[in-house]
Amino acid sequence: MLLPVQPYDPNADLVVSTPERVAFQYPVAGPGSRFLAQLIDQLILTVILVAVVIVVFVLGAATNDRDLTLLLVGLASFVIVFFYFLITEAMFGGQTPGKRALRLRVVGDQGQPITFSQALIRNLVRVVDFLPVYYGVGLITLFINGRGKRLGDLAAGTVVVREQGAVNLRDLAYVVPPPTVTPAASSIWGQPAVPTSPGAIPATPAVAPEPSLQLEPDLKRFVIAYASRRAGLDAQRRATLAKSVEPALRKVLPAVVEAQGPLAALEQLATAEAGPGGQAVQVRQQHPDATPSLTFGIISLATFGCSPVGILFAILALVWGNHALRDVGREPERWDVGPARTGRVLGTIGLALGVLVTLGFFAWIGQHR
Repeated sequence: MLLPVQPYDPNADLVVSTPERVAFQYPVAGPGSRFLAQLIDQLILTVILVAVVIVVFVLGAATNDRDLTLLLVGLASFVIVFFYFLITEAMFGGQTPGKRALRLRVVGDQGQPITFSQALIRNLVRVVDFLPVYYGVGLITLFINGRGKRLGDLAAGTVVVREQGAVNLRDLAYVVPPPTVTPAASSIWGQPAVPTSPGAIPATPAVAPEPSLQLEPDLKRFVIAYASRRAGLDAQRRATLAKSVEPALRKVLPAVVEAQGPLAALEQLATAEAGPGGQAVQVRQQHPDATPSLTFGIISLATFGCSPVGILFAILALVWGNHALRDVGREPERWDVGPARTGRVLGTIGLALGVLVTLGFFAWIGQHR
């Protein structure tokens, strides 16, 4: 019989449970970060293609066969572009250099590592996603399905996720101070007094924790999330959450789990994580203005060829992004800076491209007068 797993966290779009009933949460990558990763890969591909084209043209000049040279350029370009994504994703755990730079990764729908067949399928369908121009179909599909999937991901059963932050050594081992226990008042018979108020729960003697606790990174993230939200959880939900990670808690505080149950162990870890001030680290949210900024930034890059439209959307991306970043600066503990910053970067790039196209257009008109 399966025990209930950790409830779904709205801040994470992909939740995978392990045999130990501990849930791993992967935030699905947004279009802005995926576009920036694609831009990095395109720059790398451009350098490779330029080098290959130079070599092919040098060889073609020796043969004096122009048609053969053009054929080799086209064939080499297709092979390099196709196998670049296929080989890097299949051999490096679902990460191209661009995805690695932005801490993105392609995984299966259940969070498992991507297989070679999945990498092959999603890159074969990439040709359709690219239509009619620069992932137009893929971008529309990504927004429609609401799960951050283009056609290639739907066909291969994959999803692009953002990796969790790096875990430092100080996150893996820390000392939990023993809880302060106030002894119950004794009655005249020498026994601890029994609470007389209705619904009162007798005090349970606290079990001293281990002098040094080795927390696994995923359990630590679970404890941090629990510590930041437990004030709004009822007793039943707390007990359910503690039960879902009982095996992991037994490895850390076996005496506490045995004597008082998994909830007492989870509360002890959460209290230690909250620190002397009693406030745990809050999970930062995406600012409401970050999504419009990302959207306008992507549209500005997709339409920079029509410079007036591209410049307009670039300006909108900058306005919304700056507004979000202003609020992030005021409340850095509440808002996540990443999406808003990405939207502003996309808007800046779109504005620069739109201006360059406009200047090139006027230069062309001046030459043909």
